[in-house]
Amino acid sequence: MFTTFAKMLPERQQLVVARWRFQKVREDFYRETRLDIAAKGLRNTETLFDRLETYEKRSRTRGKLEWRVFSSIRETMQRGESFSLAIKPFIPGDEYALLDIADESSRQDSVVRGFELAEMAAKAKRVLSSTTSVQMAYPALLLVYMYAYCMLFGGVIFPQVLDVRPLDQWPDLGRFLYHVDTFCYEYWWLTLTAIIGLVLAYFSSLKRWSGPLRDKFDRMPLLWRNRRDLRAALLIVSLAGLFDSNLTLRAALDRLLKTADPWLRWHLKIMDRRLTARSDEPMRALDTGIFSVTIVDTITDAAGRDQFEAAIKSLGRESLDRVVEAVKRNARMTHFMLLGFAAALFLTLGIGSYVVTGAVNLTSGNPAASSY
Repeated sequence: MFTTFAKMLPERQQLVVARWRFQKVREDFYRETRLDIAAKGLRNTETLFDRLETYEKRSRTRGKLEWRVFSSIRETMQRGESFSLAIKPFIPGDEYALLDIADESSRQDSVVRGFELAEMAAKAKRVLSSTTSVQMAYPALLLVYMYAYCMLFGGVIFPQVLDVRPLDQWPDLGRFLYHVDTFCYEYWWLTLTAIIGLVLAYFSSLKRWSGPLRDKFDRMPLLWRNRRDLRAALLIVSLAGLFDSNLTLRAALDRLLKTADPWLRWHLKIMDRRLTARSDEPMRALDTGIFSVTIVDTITDAAGRDQFEAAIKSLGRESLDRVVEAVKRNARMTHFMLLGFAAALFLTLGIGSYVVTGAVNLTSGNPAASSY
């Protein structure tokens, strides 16, 4: 039904919907294209055209809007542009950087490796997204239940209790909970707006918020840390690919600055300044807070053995798999922290309101009121 409605939209809006749908199948596209290039032994461009045409025809036949994405990529390549530039409008910036680095690499297997890394990055993001959803689900449900409880007391129960005992005769905790629950009932729209604003601010901050304060949040066991670990792994993978192309660390940082978002650009500029001040201490330059302590120790030890680039290349081959496991571990910690916070609020506001109601009714000397 959604696809039928989307087909009624203008072509530009259809392409926007197609881009959103492509995000969910791009991991499979990377994998199948990589296998085709590795198996057919044809020139990369010919294999890419063949794969794009296959996906375009398949999507058209099945009535899926994704065919517009594959058609757009193919038409852009036919005008002489590279594959990475053609697919850039439809994929995240870090995946584009991996494919672009692969296009510029001098290694024969660079294109296959580029698709493999992009596939791994897409998988890591999928795991991060699903893990974050799971860790947020139960605490969010508990908070929604608590808010409904507050609205029930603020809009129905507390007004009836006021008929039995005036507010100035309530205990201090009771008056506090009365004001909180009444606010929840009367200004639910304001609370909903604030929650939506916080959610939008969080997603907006992932790429745009940078600076020392953001760095402190990245180090805490909050939602930002999982994203930082993933971006750090992608940075190591990108550096490994650039080192394979015989670039120095300075040249690699300059190359990454071209496609970096504000958050990553802040870290890269600090690295560049530190490298300018002490070019003989590459690990000091990289230690801006973007990498976990384990990765910093590994690279530092390798740099002490004059194997800095070898360590980066080694980590680049396994960092995405390791970060997926780290994200799962961190997610459990974040889940229990959020759950503890939600449970504390529920006990204070939800159960507290019930206890206060009973206490006020008992002290009023009206047994009938205790039925609330």
